[in-house]
Amino acid sequence: MKDFFTNSATKTIAIVTFFTIIFLVITYNWFVEFSSFSVGIAKGVLGIFLYWVIDKYAVKEIDTIEELRKGNVAYGLFTLGIAVIIAAAIVNS
Repeated sequence: MKDFFTNSATKTIAIVTFFTIIFLVITYNWFVEFSSFSVGIAKGVLGIFLYWVIDKYAVKEIDTIEELRKGNVAYGLFTLGIAVIIAAAIVNS
């Protein structure tokens, strides 16, 4: 659990999520005409977070960075497939 909070990816996702929530609150309260833009940003952050969770915990046996450095095209297409599925789910929500 300690590694979870010291990971740089976790910190980055937490900071981006914080600013996204602030942006959502500001646009919904004062600038409603820009609220669809902030919802789009929030969906993008959600998609990146979901992809990170799947890569970190569901496919934890494979080191993504090492496989992509080796030039493993099959693994690259596999991760692209996961990203496309998450994107399609978020767009249609």
